[in-house]
Amino acid sequence: MLRLSAEEVEARLMRTSYIDAELMELNYYNSTHLITMKYFGFEDDESEEKIFTVLFKDCFSANFNSWLEGMEGDIPKSPNDLSFYFHNISIEDVEVNGVFLYRCTMVIPMMECKITCKSIEIVES
Repeated sequence: MLRLSAEEVEARLMRTSYIDAELMELNYYNSTHLITMKYFGFEDDESEEKIFTVLFKDCFSANFNSWLEGMEGDIPKSPNDLSFYFHNISIEDVEVNGVFLYRCTMVIPMMECKITCKSIEIVES
């Protein structure tokens, strides 16, 4: 299977209209080195909202941090009380010791998210 460039993966993500979409799930499975991310989006010019799942496979690193610093107004008492919305997802190609990887950085207010993995797949749920 031909490996897509980071720009091609980023373009496929953009076609799902993820900007300002609410992050529904973000799960890391250590035993399989898999990260799944779900959100509602629209595909191209369609008007029907769909659930998209992004599979980050063979992950070498995953960093997720949420915080309260800088929040004003109604402050959540638990991380479960927070809602996260995408502002941007950038993906770059990296090579480490001959291994070609994707480095994904997500701009999500109140959360820092960085993933380095071998493959990224976008599926409609």
